[in-house]
Amino acid sequence: MAFRGERKKLDLGKYSLVVLESFGKKFEVIVEPRTVLRFYKGEAKPEDAIVLMDVFFDAQKGERASIGDLRKLVLRGAIEEQRERLGRTLTQEEVRELSEQVNKLDEDKLREFAAKYILKKGELKLPKDLRDELLEKKTRQIIAYLQKYAINPATKAPYPSQKIREAIESLFAGQRIGEKKIRILLDPLKDVNEELPAVIEALKAILPIRLEIIVAKIRIPPQYTGVAYGKVEKFGEIRESNWLDDGSWEAIIQVPGGQFLQFHKELTDLTHGNMKLEILKREVIS
Repeated sequence: MAFRGERKKLDLGKYSLVVLESFGKKFEVIVEPRTVLRFYKGEAKPEDAIVLMDVFFDAQKGERASIGDLRKLVLRGAIEEQRERLGRTLTQEEVRELSEQVNKLDEDKLREFAAKYILKKGELKLPKDLRDELLEKKTRQIIAYLQKYAINPATKAPYPSQKIREAIESLFAGQRIGEKKIRILLDPLKDVNEELPAVIEALKAILPIRLEIIVAKIRIPPQYTGVAYGKVEKFGEIRESNWLDDGSWEAIIQVPGGQFLQFHKELTDLTHGNMKLEILKREVIS
């Protein structure tokens, strides 16, 4: 890290900040953002993510947090940790004992404990390139999910990935439907499963879409059962399985709606059309 000319502001470079607002003040810790993401997943230690074991009011100006404020942060963290461990509110005596322990800590320990508390409780400020990367990854995950399960209710056919992407990107920009404007904003740090319901609901306003699982009954001649069994496992799930006297395989299977046509084609090609398939029901999941 280096300073920028006459402005004397710290250039964070590849690093970023975790920010926590508390006691009416803003506290900052300098971190390596990709390692912070690993820390959130339990794959890295605080020491790996924190670049400088220190706390700032303004990291870019080098304004360090005061000792008094650090003690407040560390005490709050100690109280929260003890409360979680005991599963109850602490007594006044227990809080007093923790306060005495915090008051005995030297400055280095205070800065270390406070920095770790901020890392745990604060908000990671993502650099633009990392933010864009995470949002693109999440967009691809959403598209993959929709390609797997979504169909056009009118045609029963899946949507091409590009069609889904165009619809999602129009919602990112803000899509006007009559007098109403629909817009979705993804959080790069949230799990994709948390955001899927809102994305799907918004998509339905601009794209005929239904998410479903198809339950079907198949019968495969003996000479194709080995490969066919593998294809069923690749595309879906076997609910019931039965081997007939002539060596044929009969099964009740479920396949995601968006993959059913491809699944049917591959089985048809494999058996040269010499198989039986009957759709038993379509289970709508959204």
